[in-house]
Amino acid sequence: MNPVLRWRFLYWAQILSIAGANFAITLIGQEEPITPEKYEREELGVNVYTAPSIERIFQQLDTLGPLPFEQLQREFPKISPASRERTALIFGGLVADGFLVVQAERKRGVDDLGRILLKEARGLGVAGRVTRHCASLTDLARRGEWPAVRHELITTQAEVEQTMIDLRDQKMAHLISLGGWLRGLEISAAAIELNFSVQRANALAQQDLVDYFAGELNTLPPALANTPLFEKIRAGVSAIRLSLSKATAVGFKLDDVNAIHKQARELNLAIRQND
Repeated sequence: MNPVLRWRFLYWAQILSIAGANFAITLIGQEEPITPEKYEREELGVNVYTAPSIERIFQQLDTLGPLPFEQLQREFPKISPASRERTALIFGGLVADGFLVVQAERKRGVDDLGRILLKEARGLGVAGRVTRHCASLTDLARRGEWPAVRHELITTQAEVEQTMIDLRDQKMAHLISLGGWLRGLEISAAAIELNFSVQRANALAQQDLVDYFAGELNTLPPALANTPLFEKIRAGVSAIRLSLSKATAVGFKLDDVNAIHKQARELNLAIRQND
């Protein structure tokens, strides 16, 4: 499998590991054409996790039945962060939150999601590329046109990715992806806690994925890497990496899932706290 597609698959398999190991089976081998845009991403070194297509994810959610939205949701942030890097992490996490909102068909939730995505997009300097999509998300949700809402969210993600490519802002693209992965890991582990089985827990065993993000955190500029937030994130991702490694080696238990959930949740809480 093409490396770009392999990383893309791993990212979304982790976010929605609540689907169990069958999700991985569904996507393996379904390669997409290599477009000029994909070649450009590789040449620029832009993180291949950034803004992957979520169309297949929505298709998979349809086969899962309703998720426990009330147990898995969280409030949207009320205050925008001071730093652009923290904004990128929050933006990625909001996209993961959006999957739950759309899957549960919460009209008010989509309205709130559109507003907060636009607010954080301004902090990233990409509001011009997502404004019309956020307005469309709200309008379509109010009319109950959920397939169109899903399509618009997919398009919004594509706009963010293209903007990062245009700006040559590789590190910011990495942080958006990291934020999405951390929130996705929290959602996945929490859902498995609520309905534990070894098979479902095995979907968390994405060692290559956590290895990748751990490596990326080691490439941050010193001025950013040595801030309290990123020191905490680097230590937390290392702890998650160790937890996954041990659990994968001997077999997942509920305690392992509990630990991973707690680790991911603490990092997501830290991301939302302004220093």
